Amino acid sequence: MKKWLVLFMSLGLALALAACGSTENASSDNNGESKKEKAEKKSSDKEVKMGQDIKVGDMVYNIKSRKAADQVGPSVLPEKANDKYLVIEATLKNTGNDKITVDASFFKLKKGKKTYEADSAASVSANQKEDGSIDNSFLMQDLNPDSTMSGKVVFDVAPEVANAKDLKLVVQTGIYGTQKGTISLK
Repeated sequence: MKKWLVLFMSLGLALALAACGSTENASSDNNGESKKEKAEKKSSDKEVKMGQDIKVGDMVYNIKSRKAADQVGPSVLPEKANDKYLVIEATLKNTGNDKITVDASFFKLKKGKKTYEADSAASVSANQKEDGSIDNSFLMQDLNPDSTMSGKVVFDVAPEVANAKDLKLVVQTGIYGTQKGTISLK
């Protein structure tokens, strides 16, 4: 009896795996890309220049400026870079129907094939005023529908990266980044 049970369970598992495989193949094109991969690739193909709006999912991004700095934050307690800070000033607008929790992880700096992550602590410090108050730190900040927020996102990078002319900023919607857009920082 146990042999039959094991045989039927094995057969059921094999059929389930085969069904999953055939579904993936059915939704793939001739190049082997699934529909989901094509949609993600299409959304990441968007590229604009600094100062232009780019819509990524329910979020509209506009990068106002970039500058290199050795430190950020209020003069009484500045955050100092390990190498050099690249400070990006951004404006975001939620065009969706629900709040979006915005985080510095929505921003990735690219130079060639290299990817740089935002420095969350420096980003909070860069948005801190002399009186200690912080506006729009891009650290798990809620943005309601039709609302806009502006602030700074900071990357701690080598000086030659901070001053490079071929940098791109990849922006995304959501922590998992299923939809992306690219902004040239020239």
